[in-house]
Amino acid sequence: MKTLATLLILVLAFNFSGTAAEPADSPGKVRSAAVLATMKAVADWQLAQPPRHATDDWTYGALYAGMMALSHIADSPNYHDAMVEMGNKHGWKPAKRPYHADDHCVGQTYLELYFQHRDPAMLGPLKERFDFILATERTNDLGFRTKGSQERWSWCDALFMAPPAWLRMYLATGDKRYLDLMDREWKATSDYLYDKEEHLYFRDSTYFEKREANGKKIFWSRGNGWVMGGLARVLQMMPPEHPTRKFYEQQFLEMAAKVASLQQPDGLWRSSLLDAESYPLKETSGSGFYTFALAWGVNRGLLDRAKYEPVVRKAWQALTDCVNADGKLEHVQPIGADPKKFDPTHSDVYGVGAFLLAGSELYRLALADLPAFAYGNFLPQRKDDFAWENDRIAFRAYGPGLERTGEISSGLDIWCKRTRKPVVERWFYVADYHKDHGEGLDYYKVGPSRGCGGTGIWKDGKLHAANNFVTWNILENGPARVVFELGYTPYEVAGLKVKETRRITLEAGSNLNRIETRFDWEGGPSEMVAAAGIVTRKEPNPALDKSARHLAYWEPEQPGNGIIGCGVIMTAESEFVSTPDQALLTTAVQRGKPLVYFAGAGWSKSGDFATKEDWFKYLVQQSNTLK
Repeated sequence: MKTLATLLILVLAFNFSGTAAEPADSPGKVRSAAVLATMKAVADWQLAQPPRHATDDWTYGALYAGMMALSHIADSPNYHDAMVEMGNKHGWKPAKRPYHADDHCVGQTYLELYFQHRDPAMLGPLKERFDFILATERTNDLGFRTKGSQERWSWCDALFMAPPAWLRMYLATGDKRYLDLMDREWKATSDYLYDKEEHLYFRDSTYFEKREANGKKIFWSRGNGWVMGGLARVLQMMPPEHPTRKFYEQQFLEMAAKVASLQQPDGLWRSSLLDAESYPLKETSGSGFYTFALAWGVNRGLLDRAKYEPVVRKAWQALTDCVNADGKLEHVQPIGADPKKFDPTHSDVYGVGAFLLAGSELYRLALADLPAFAYGNFLPQRKDDFAWENDRIAFRAYGPGLERTGEISSGLDIWCKRTRKPVVERWFYVADYHKDHGEGLDYYKVGPSRGCGGTGIWKDGKLHAANNFVTWNILENGPARVVFELGYTPYEVAGLKVKETRRITLEAGSNLNRIETRFDWEGGPSEMVAAAGIVTRKEPNPALDKSARHLAYWEPEQPGNGIIGCGVIMTAESEFVSTPDQALLTTAVQRGKPLVYFAGAGWSKSGDFATKEDWFKYLVQQSNTLK
């Protein structure tokens, strides 16, 4: 019988219609549609199974991490909704043991849902637990047989369970104490359990003197998989400027090189890393975490693509070969069982979690193979940005983390690209993205303005606008388009509270976002005047083309960086107005009814728009098409 993965590849061998059609399969390549279909099949199978463990324990915590990763790329709200239902069921509380890392794992999902919804109920109980730990921090010896040792991270699995939750709590609150504890305790565990010669972690102190049949040290695959997964999930969220980030990057690089060298010919890793011959069975839970971590490193530019991408793709193929026709992931080593002999059909939730995490990164990896794509993500490590891009251009909106620093803007930012490949998530980690290193850069200035396509209410000759976005929700995420919503805290206009919600769609191959903004308010008139516009720079003769339907702006050149062109196209008749630093189009909007317009940008160094005339012509053509 063919595996589910093989059947899905056959079914999905036809190209998408439209711009983002995926090329025919080639050796070593994966298709984003096939990856997503397999992930959904595995997740659906698991969600249909009765619980095997306490549903707030570490096993399910790992599953939920994978479900959240799937929810950000799935074309269905089912996985997100299942996680909200789970959180409500548990009252958003961590499991019972106050200090135990395993019982903090579920908090990673609570916090990721909090980032989306900003519901205090999702944050409060976990914060209370972590504040208690900060007030009564343990300093016990890490020897695993020592009384109270498990009140600290004295076994390597703990580095997946707790640190990502503590780091997410820091990002959710801005309180550096959570980050400091995470950093302090990770380094204590590393100093104790990390073998600096083998670049692997002992499970705990009881393994220091034990040896395998071949005389080598015992390093469990899943244990080191927990660490590699934990490293990726810490680096994923750690601010790029954090002074000890290099420590985590160095350990990640060391472990990645070692782990890649231990991959077996079939693409998987065996239960014991240094004695594969004694452990002949396939094992997918440790292998899933390695695939996730290595793919994450490739996608963020921390690992050399030419060296590690073949490892990742071979591993993913091996993992999907372990998915049966029902969507069941098999070859998962059971908890506490003999790793040399276990039922090869066994599955468990932590293995599924690792598989889904791996799949989410293979999905991103597959986008780089496409001639055109669109993709977006929430990036809390950069003070809660939501960033999205396609093969032409990239954009960014500012979230609550940045507002905590006093930088307030609901305008839209531009990132200039000269490459057709994904860059946004990678730029945060490997380079100063305010400088062009050959792929483009971010040099657009937004400030409190509308940037390139922000909105507001025009009243009495003044623009009233929201602060930074508060909530976000991804509705569709590649490869043909990305669709998401941003919600804003109500703001005051003439004594009324106006609530604004934007739905933004960016198609592959396009320089323009379709933006559908709804304005809601209680009382007062049923109609107001909305505005969408562009920040303009101080210059004697601005290169601005305006009409009843569109604005086209060609910014002053910045030496060495080229020129950015911006545009707004209304789908209804509108009027031009301006402020000292903004050009706006205004039009009437009804309470609760959408304002639909298009806004976007081009760059003189992208290869698409060399001159002002090129950009203005593009916008006129788009405007005429919309008419």
